[in-house]
Amino acid sequence: MGSKMTAQRIEKSLDEMLDELEAMGTEIEMKLKLASMDARDMWQEKLEPRLFEARMHAREAKEASKHAVQDTLKAFKEFAESL
Repeated sequence: MGSKMTAQRIEKSLDEMLDELEAMGTEIEMKLKLASMDARDMWQEKLEPRLFEARMHAREAKEASKHAVQDTLKAFKEFAESL
């Protein structure tokens, strides 16, 4: 009878761990979706407009334009590394 009790405790423990894993999996999925939305918003609101500006500055071929393009390139690299 002792081994049956131990088997029941193991099964209960495994069920509890599986429940916790499922809850954590759901939480992780939600955070990943939100992170994706944040990344998309960052691209559309902050970085994509800077790409347009960088193109304009590059066409002007002035020293200030060079710095603007360099700053935008740096921002893009930092964003890409954060993904």
